[in-house]
Amino acid sequence: MENRNYRIAFLRVVLSILTLTLIFRLFYIQVIKGDFYSQKAVEQKIRSFKILERRGEIYDRNMIPFTDREYKEYIFAIPKMLTDKEKAAKVISEIAALNCEDVLKSLKSAKDYVEYEVKFNSNNKLPIGIFKLALPQRYSQNSLARHVIGYVGEKKMGLEDTFNEILNSKREDSIAVFTDGNNTDYIKGLGVRLKTSGKEVLGVKTTLDYHIQKAVENVLDKNMVDGAAVVLDIKTGDILAMASRPNFDQNNIQAYLNSSNEEFINKAVSMYPPGSIFKIVIAAAALEYNKVNLQDTFYCSGSYDINGIVFHDYKGESHGVINMVKGFAVSCNTTFIKIGQITGAKNILEMARKFGIESDDGLPIPERIGRLPKLSDTYGAGIGNLSIGQGDVLMTPLQAADIAATIANNGVRNVPRLVTAIIDEEGKEIEKLSQKKSYRVISEKTAIILKGMMREVVIDPEGTGKRAETTYGSAGKTGSAEVSKELNIYHAWFTGFVPFDKPKYAISIFVKNGDTGGTKAAPLFKEIAEEIMKY
Repeated sequence: MENRNYRIAFLRVVLSILTLTLIFRLFYIQVIKGDFYSQKAVEQKIRSFKILERRGEIYDRNMIPFTDREYKEYIFAIPKMLTDKEKAAKVISEIAALNCEDVLKSLKSAKDYVEYEVKFNSNNKLPIGIFKLALPQRYSQNSLARHVIGYVGEKKMGLEDTFNEILNSKREDSIAVFTDGNNTDYIKGLGVRLKTSGKEVLGVKTTLDYHIQKAVENVLDKNMVDGAAVVLDIKTGDILAMASRPNFDQNNIQAYLNSSNEEFINKAVSMYPPGSIFKIVIAAAALEYNKVNLQDTFYCSGSYDINGIVFHDYKGESHGVINMVKGFAVSCNTTFIKIGQITGAKNILEMARKFGIESDDGLPIPERIGRLPKLSDTYGAGIGNLSIGQGDVLMTPLQAADIAATIANNGVRNVPRLVTAIIDEEGKEIEKLSQKKSYRVISEKTAIILKGMMREVVIDPEGTGKRAETTYGSAGKTGSAEVSKELNIYHAWFTGFVPFDKPKYAISIFVKNGDTGGTKAAPLFKEIAEEIMKY
């Protein structure tokens, strides 16, 4: 009897332990690990397809993005979920404006999913296995700063190329489709979602100002300019805008590969003969090395002969007896060739290099560094070409703006920069990019004189830059670089700063094969200056 009672008691204990164990297990599964197993159950009904790799964005100085600004709607179809492919093909062909037979053929493929761009919206309910998603577009039809931002694809260009490893985060976006056990409907509350991997995405912060860049590009497009424009912050050297024309479509690179219209050339950092804007350098050297003073006078007969080579003023105009300030305002070639002879080519070349011509400033995009003649090439008539910015003298529009900025900054050069930092998605700086040290090019006294001379170009009744005057007060220098004397073709230049009293922006304008600087480039300077001063 005792053995029987013992066995019953033992069984009761065992059953109690098993019951408690079962209760605990159920509690553990349903309460403690409930979310985990629910997620696992759902995941068994997920179809996941990778659709794109997330790329870091490129921002302006105020964290306004230049990339991924717009979204485009796409329709996705999962062939294995479609019970009636012919019906699905008809729906898709109407929305995507495609041939129904071609769509049906793609739906019968072995692909995990098929993607189509939405052309027409439909209010009809889409069959199970077809859904819409809006995806970010790297570039849009209104993308700005294309020659700076560049593009990414089989080939790369611009900042997209330079910072490719940083921007290429490898973060993946996938379509997650949550279906029921029969694949006939979506799970309520889940349906189709965009899944993103947790990898870090880094971006690039530039010095560009989105609004200033837009204003500059609008002016160039409105005036159908073939050329470039650059805007610099005088106090920092930051490139606020850099635009080149003609432009190109970042989403259709193939269309320009055989073009001869120079769409891919960033003219803002390409070299061209500067013409008379180089007289800024001549005047700086003459004043800084005490070779010429403001009271010295020169006689202009309209032409000047050096060893049988005759240099002409524009249209052979004679300016009579004038000093350097007047000669600068009316852009007298004869006067500046004489000033160049007095100053000496060695001093002029040294001054040009101090201003940054032939210096690599380390910009993160391909940049030409300008070109100056050898000293031996400036002997005889060579000094004539040097003094009026012709011959072997080549500069970029960026360098032209840099020279104007240095003068406006009282002789101190802030080396131009384009990118300031690598940032995370919150805008926090992960790595700050250093800028080259500023340095003095000319004395403050010389800079003040040059600022006054550049002002005279705009306000003198005979000044070549009258059309550059703004309500804020402009200062600058025109340039008309001769391309073909026979065909009367010139590259038009204007480089200067605004406002005159408290300089803020340095702006250079270059118009390829345009006209004279005063006729074509100066009005563009005015238009851009008036627009950006609003900001």
